[in-house]
Amino acid sequence: MRLSVGQKVFSIAAVILALMIVVAVISVIYLADLRRHLHTVATLQVPATEAMTRVNVRVLEQGVVMDQLLALAEIDNGIDPEPFQEKFIALGLEVNQEFDRARALLDREAASEVTLQHVVRILDEDLDRIRAGVKTFTNHGRRLLKLRTDGNHAAFDVEFPQLAEHQEAINDDLDKLRAHVEQLTDRSVVQAERDEWILLILNSTLTILAVLLGLLFSVLVTKGLVGSVRNLVGGTRAVEDGNLDVELEKQSEDEVGELTLSFNSMVGGLRLKERIKDTFGKYMDPRIVANLVDHPEFVEPGGERREMTVLFVDLQGFTTISEQLPPDDLVRLINRFFGHMTEAVGAHQGVVDKFMGDAVMAYWGPPFTQADDHARLACEAALDAVRHLDAFRADVAADLGNNTAPPEINLRIGISSGPVIVGTVGSTASRSFTVMGDPVNLGARLEGANKAYGTNILMSERTRELAGPTVAVREIDMIRVKGKNLPVRVFELAGMNGGDTDANGADRFEKGLAAYRARDWDGAEAAFKSVLEFRPHDSPSLVYLERIDHLREKAPPDSWDGVWTFETK
Repeated sequence: MRLSVGQKVFSIAAVILALMIVVAVISVIYLADLRRHLHTVATLQVPATEAMTRVNVRVLEQGVVMDQLLALAEIDNGIDPEPFQEKFIALGLEVNQEFDRARALLDREAASEVTLQHVVRILDEDLDRIRAGVKTFTNHGRRLLKLRTDGNHAAFDVEFPQLAEHQEAINDDLDKLRAHVEQLTDRSVVQAERDEWILLILNSTLTILAVLLGLLFSVLVTKGLVGSVRNLVGGTRAVEDGNLDVELEKQSEDEVGELTLSFNSMVGGLRLKERIKDTFGKYMDPRIVANLVDHPEFVEPGGERREMTVLFVDLQGFTTISEQLPPDDLVRLINRFFGHMTEAVGAHQGVVDKFMGDAVMAYWGPPFTQADDHARLACEAALDAVRHLDAFRADVAADLGNNTAPPEINLRIGISSGPVIVGTVGSTASRSFTVMGDPVNLGARLEGANKAYGTNILMSERTRELAGPTVAVREIDMIRVKGKNLPVRVFELAGMNGGDTDANGADRFEKGLAAYRARDWDGAEAAFKSVLEFRPHDSPSLVYLERIDHLREKAPPDSWDGVWTFETK
């Protein structure tokens, strides 16, 4: 039976994989052994030796205390031994603490699956022997101190030399411990070097075999696949260049031929997806279309709650324009307006949700933007939309001609942030991927509120918080929109920080607003008039001056909280 190229390649790959598995298993075994030796040295042998070294130091210090007591007693037989006793006992407590820590270390490592247990047993025996010797030494030292305290100098002098014998015995036990640790460490190093050498031999052998088999594999591929592969590569490059009309000819009956058919099928699917995206991308944001095409589950109704930012922009003066242009020209003109607004929104990662008459609704937030960028991007898009207004005015003037005075055209933009429901809504016949919730309604109300203040861009307090120091704003008012009982603080977007903004005017306006809310009509009037010195046509200041005149004539009730209520949408 003749094997195809694919079957030969599969056989070679199976041999390589089997070799890799064998070597991997052996490597794991040796690496585990190497790990146990290194772990035992690092976490048990070295710390245990250091602990016993500290014990040795404390025992030596206890011996020095007793030597000092003996030396001073020879000079003055009536010396008080109590300070020496306290020092001796304190050092003994430190010794016990070191033994307790060493015991805890041994107990922990005894329960470890990594530590070599025969090392634990050896060190455990050494530790018990050293602790017994230290206990004998300590008890004898306390006896000597009691003899000195009781004034039994003769017995003290007779038994004192035994203390050095006990201390010498401890030193011998510590030497044995160090010798054991040194032997165990040497064994671990030897074992580690052996394991490392074995692993080196195994990996070198595998590498040589892989190279030889790889050469054989290359010969087979070069001989049997080069033509078909070149064909596939050419088709792939054509797809990379954007040519989705490419279709490859099947040149063989083996697996490569099947791959060619699969490639043609894949390109057909990509071609269909691109046509869908191109067609529906003219009716909704291309990113939404891409999600719907690549992830069919997005088509199903449902949503999730996310914090996002919504923007509404409305064309002021559209009614006047519509009265002066025929229907076809009017549609072309409004399409230009939508084009300018879509460009401003898209340039800052926004998603155009819908066109409503002469208004545009857009939103920002995951998965289309980063979670902490949506408010800032919406503010940048709003300012960009205002900059696009000059180009749109030029379009209107060109369409109306020189004989017709261009109408007053402006933008009103409302921006709101907060938790919304984002997802697919609609019926079985028609669905839309959109956002819903109070922030959406508030954004629409803020767009309309611009008319009352003569402003272009109003934003909610939450948008101002999320945008942070990146935006330059001034607080305009506390308002209660229709359909809501709770007031909201609204701000006018003046620009991005670092740009050319009127800081002095904003400060004076803030003072006027504070005086207005405190019912200081004279102070508020003076502050707003000072704003007009900087900005003679500042509409919000003029609005507040009219309100002040009205409130002077008709004083507000005691329950007045400075909130302005909008009775209409």
